[in-house]
Amino acid sequence: MKRLLSLLPLIVAVALPFLPVQACGPDFFPDVFVRNLHPDHPRDYAAGKLGVLRSTYPRLDLTVAYRYLIGGALTAPEQTAYKPTESLAENEQELQAEYVKESANSTQYAEPPGPADQWLKARAQYAPPVPDLHLVREYDMIYTEGYFLAGYYENCQADAFRAAVATLNSRAKTWGGHSAELADWIKGQDAVFSNCGGNAPENSYPRDRPVIHPSSPATAPTSAASLLRQDRAYQIAATEFYSGQLDSARASFQAIAEDATSPWRGVARYLVARSLVREAFLSAKNGPDDVMASFNPDLMKQAQHELESMRGEHLPGISPHSVERLLNLVRLRTEPEARLRELSTALAGPKADPNYAQDLEDFNWYLNGKLDSLAIREDTYVDAFHFHVDRPQNDYRPLTLEQKLPGFNKAFNDVAALRSTSPVIDWLVTFQSPSVLAKKHAIAEWKRAGSTPWLVAAIMKASSSDSEAPDLIDAAGKTPSASPAWLTVTYHRERLLIEMGKSEEAATEISADMPVIEQKGSESAVNLFTGLRMHAAKDLNEALASAPRKILERTSEEQASLDECLYVMKDPKRRYDCKKDNRSVEFSEDAAAVFNNEMPLATLAQSAQSSALPPSLRQSVAMMTWVRSVLLKNEPIAAKMLPQLPQELQKQAGPGVGFHPLITILRNPGLRPYLDDGVQRSESYDFVESYSDNWWCGNWATSFSEVGAPVRSLSATFLSTEARETGGKENAALLALGSAEEYLGSQVVDYSRAHPSDPDVPEALYLTLRAIRYGCYRETGSEEDKASLNRVTTVALEVGAMMRQRYPANPWTKKAAPFVWPVKKSE
Repeated sequence: MKRLLSLLPLIVAVALPFLPVQACGPDFFPDVFVRNLHPDHPRDYAAGKLGVLRSTYPRLDLTVAYRYLIGGALTAPEQTAYKPTESLAENEQELQAEYVKESANSTQYAEPPGPADQWLKARAQYAPPVPDLHLVREYDMIYTEGYFLAGYYENCQADAFRAAVATLNSRAKTWGGHSAELADWIKGQDAVFSNCGGNAPENSYPRDRPVIHPSSPATAPTSAASLLRQDRAYQIAATEFYSGQLDSARASFQAIAEDATSPWRGVARYLVARSLVREAFLSAKNGPDDVMASFNPDLMKQAQHELESMRGEHLPGISPHSVERLLNLVRLRTEPEARLRELSTALAGPKADPNYAQDLEDFNWYLNGKLDSLAIREDTYVDAFHFHVDRPQNDYRPLTLEQKLPGFNKAFNDVAALRSTSPVIDWLVTFQSPSVLAKKHAIAEWKRAGSTPWLVAAIMKASSSDSEAPDLIDAAGKTPSASPAWLTVTYHRERLLIEMGKSEEAATEISADMPVIEQKGSESAVNLFTGLRMHAAKDLNEALASAPRKILERTSEEQASLDECLYVMKDPKRRYDCKKDNRSVEFSEDAAAVFNNEMPLATLAQSAQSSALPPSLRQSVAMMTWVRSVLLKNEPIAAKMLPQLPQELQKQAGPGVGFHPLITILRNPGLRPYLDDGVQRSESYDFVESYSDNWWCGNWATSFSEVGAPVRSLSATFLSTEARETGGKENAALLALGSAEEYLGSQVVDYSRAHPSDPDVPEALYLTLRAIRYGCYRETGSEEDKASLNRVTTVALEVGAMMRQRYPANPWTKKAAPFVWPVKKSE
C-alpha cells in the first residue's frame, strides 16, 4: 500500500530531537500485474496483437489500436515508425539506472556523437579545433500578465550541421583542403554556429547560463570567388536567423532566393518561411498555464502562404517533404480542425500513411495539449477536479468515483466540439472517459453503427445493470478469436457474466479460452482472465489456484524494503530473516482484496493450509491471518497459524493472543493484518524500513495510488453470503482498531498499568516508542488523521512518563532515550 507522507506535529518533533525528518523520498509504484499505461509487447501490439485494451493507455497507443479495430493494419514501415510510450515508473527506473551507470564509471559514460560532433570531426581535418558548440538558445518568455520566465529552444538543429558537413567536403574538393578560400569559408561557418547558443540578458534568470560570445561573418571581398561570395551571403543570413534578427534574416534569405545563380536559392526560399514561423512563436505572449505555445496568427498565416506557394516547385537543396512537413506544422495552428481531420484520415487508414511517424506525433501532441489538463482519463490527477469537489483545504484523501463524476461529465461535455472533428477523436475521448455521458454515447454509437471500435468501448463501460448488457455479451460472443478486439471484448463478456450471477458459465468459457489467451502472448491479459477465473471459482481451492499471478514489474515500496534489508545484511553484524524473493507469482490487487475484505478468519486459515497456494504465499497468508487472530483475540485460529510462522516468530510469539504476541508484532514491523498487493512486506518482516512502510496505517484498506485503471469490484462467488458477511464484519472490526501505534500502544499502556512488575514491560514500552517513530506518517488534512495523531501523541507521552518514573535504570529506558518525551513543567 502506498503511504502518504507528512510531518508529525511539533510535539513529536520535540520528542525525537536527534532524528532527521524525512520530508520526501524515492518514488514508489505499485507492483505491476497488468500494464495499464502501455501495451505488454509494443512490437506485437504494432502488428495487431492488442491484448486487453485499457482506457488508461495513452492516446498514441490507442490510435494504433483504432486502425486495427476498424479492419485495417499498419504496414511494416508504419510499425517501425510507431514509438511506444513508457510508464512513469519505467522512465524513473531508466533514469535511475543511467545515473547509477554514470556514477559507477563516469569516465566511460558519454552520449553517442550527434550531427554537431560530426561537423566538428569533419572541420578538424582542415582547421584547428574550436570550443564546444552550444546548441540551445535561451530567452525571456514574456507572459500576458507582464512577468517573464526563461525559455529555451534548440536553435541550431541537426540538418544545419549535416548541410555544413556536406558543403565543407564539397568546397574542399572545389578549392582544395589547404586553400585560402576554404579557410575563409570555415571561419565564416564558425561565426554562424557561434550564434547557436545565447547569452542571458542581464535582467533575466537564471544567471548561471554559459557565457557565449557570438560573432558575425565578414562580408566577402568583391575579388573573392563567386561561390565564396554566395556562400558568405547565406552564412550572413543564417547568422541573422540564429541570432534572432529575424526581419533582417528574412530579407537576406529573400534576396538569395531571387538570385538565380546561387546554389542556396531553394533553401533560402524555404528559410523565408521558417523565419516567419520562428518569429510567430517568439513574438507572442504566453499565459502561465498555456498548454501549447502561443503564436502571432498574422505571421503564421504569412508563413503558410509562403509554404503553399512552394508546393509543386522544384527547389534545389530542399525536398518537397520538408516543405510539406513545415506546412503541416503551421496548419495545425492556423487550421487545426482541417488538419486534425487530415491526420485522422491518414492515421485511421486503411490506406498506408507515408508520414505515419510525424502524423502520429502531431496528432498525439495536439490532443494531449487540449485534453491532458482535463478530467478525461480514469487516472486523471486530482488537480483536475479542483473546481468540482468541495472539501477542506488540506484534505488530501483520494477522491471517490462519486466525487469525480461531475468533473468527468463536465470534461466530456466541454470537448464535444473536438470530439466531432473526426470518428477516431470521438472514439479516443469516449473510450478513455469514465463519465456516465461517455458510457451512454459509446452504447448509442455501437447500437447505431454496430462497429467493432464502439463495441469495445461500450462493453468495457457496461455493467450488469445496463439493459444493453445481454446484447453486448451476445455480440462479444460472436467476435472471432482472430479479431484484434477478441481479447478485450471476451474479457468484458466474462466480467459481465460474473456480475450477472452466471459464474459457472463464465468459468467454463474462461477455461476453454485460456489456451488461446495464453497463445496470444499478453501477460497482462492472462493475469486479467486469471483474476476473473478466481472470482468465478466454485470452491476455495479453485479460487486459490487462480489467486497467484505472474508479477511483471517489481516497483513497490515492499520490494524496496526487501532490497534494503538484503543490502544491509552485507554487514555481517546486521542479521535479519529476509531472503531474496525468487518467486515469479504474487497476489495482485484484486486477489489481495478478496483475502483482506471478504474472507473470514476461518477461510483464511484454510487458505494458509491449502496446497493450492505455493508454500511461500501460504506462509504470507498464515502470517497475516495470525496477526488478525491476535488483534481480534481469536485464540483457536492463532493456534492453527502459529506452526506456519517462520521459526523465529514462533519462538517470540508463543501460544495465545495476549501480551507476548502483541510484543512480537511490535518487534517485527513487517507484520500487518492484511496482504499487500504484489511483494509482501512480510518477506522482510523483522526489518525497519527507511520510509515508514512499517506496521500499518489506520486506513490501510484505502489505496492511495492515483495511477492506473481502478480494479472493478467483483465479489468472490465461492464464498457463501454468511462467510462474506462474517469476513466483512471482521474487517470492519480491524479497521476500527486504528493504526498499529494507536492500538498496540494503547494495549501496552493498559497492560503496563496492570502488570508493572512484568519484566517484558520495559521492552514493550521501548518498542511502542520505536513504532511511533518509524510507523505510519499521516496526512494532516482530514479530521480522522488529526484525531489519530492526538491519540498517538497521548500514548507516546504516557509511555515516556512510565519509562522515566518506573524504570529509570532499565536498559530499555536508556535505549529509548532518543525517543522519550521531555518532562512537562507540571510534573
